[in-house]
Amino acid sequence: MIRFLLIIIAIAVCLGIAPFFIDQKGYVLIAFNKTTIEGTIWGITALLILAFAALFLLYKLCRYVISLYSHTRHGFFARSEERKQAAIEQGVWSLINNDYAQLELALDNNSVAEKWSDIRYALLAKAALANNESEKAVSYLDKISQDKQLKVANLWIASGETSTIFADLKALAERKKATSLELKMYAHVLVKEQKWASLNDFMPRLLRKKTLSEQEWQQLFDSYFAAQSNGDLTERYEQLAKNLKPHAEVSYLTAMAKAGELNKIELSLIKMIKKPLQHKDLARILRTSSAGDALKLQSSLQDVLKKDTENTDLLLALACLANAHGEYDLAARVFDKALNADNRHAYLQQAVLSYSKSAQPEKALVLYQ
Repeated sequence: MIRFLLIIIAIAVCLGIAPFFIDQKGYVLIAFNKTTIEGTIWGITALLILAFAALFLLYKLCRYVISLYSHTRHGFFARSEERKQAAIEQGVWSLINNDYAQLELALDNNSVAEKWSDIRYALLAKAALANNESEKAVSYLDKISQDKQLKVANLWIASGETSTIFADLKALAERKKATSLELKMYAHVLVKEQKWASLNDFMPRLLRKKTLSEQEWQQLFDSYFAAQSNGDLTERYEQLAKNLKPHAEVSYLTAMAKAGELNKIELSLIKMIKKPLQHKDLARILRTSSAGDALKLQSSLQDVLKKDTENTDLLLALACLANAHGEYDLAARVFDKALNADNRHAYLQQAVLSYSKSAQPEKALVLYQ
């Protein structure tokens, strides 16, 4: 190909210089339809050079304009992408610092890259839940892609609207290789939906898989027994599998005490006095007690406290039980000794009750300050 081009160029050069050797002017005649162009070889060559030069300059100018536009366009979109990235980053940092007001400010009025869209809605939903705006949170959760809904299952649970994810989560939890997180979330959904029969069938699997911590078992059974009628509490407890009862005992006894059934659980509470590790649970059970009769329990507490006068948990249990018996002066004296900065918030209502009923309203006011 190169050889052929060289031959063409050589022929053109020969035609150009031939007129000088024959002492004749070389002419070029170009005819197209009714248009005719005639001139010397050198004249036509000069015109062609000028034409090519003009085209070259025009080409350069066009390239410059296009590159200028491309650069400007690229810069505009680059800045836009930077703003989107900055918005999602600010949202994440705000979440880390629990600054939900700043999180909403960063994401509510700013767009993000398409790949971060679902995460943006999830963050906004979390901020709305932190501000107790459940309806607003649900509106954001509804905008998340269907295939990402299970990734925000905890937010759905917190919003109280679990029907959206119930079927999918159930299918995941029923698999043999379901993860601990999937089992745990399904248990939370069953509690929210108050599907107690399904929860009863599911709890043995939670126990076998060691899915829940002791605190999580307590939270589950607190919700479980709180949803039962007072007359069904004992029956529900007895229906539980034997290996589940130790996890449910404190929650069951708390629900019975709250229902004013102290006389029915008195023997179980007396047994707890003999186990130092259960003293804190005993105080927690009696903290929510309604009026009831457990005189043997009170006598047992007082006997132990004669030997262990600094046992704060038993002192708190005695004070709460005295309130349940209507012995407010005794309760107030015990609270004077037992209340401290660590337990003040948890036993605030019981202490205020004893002080207000024993004509010591100034002490009750101090607790609220």
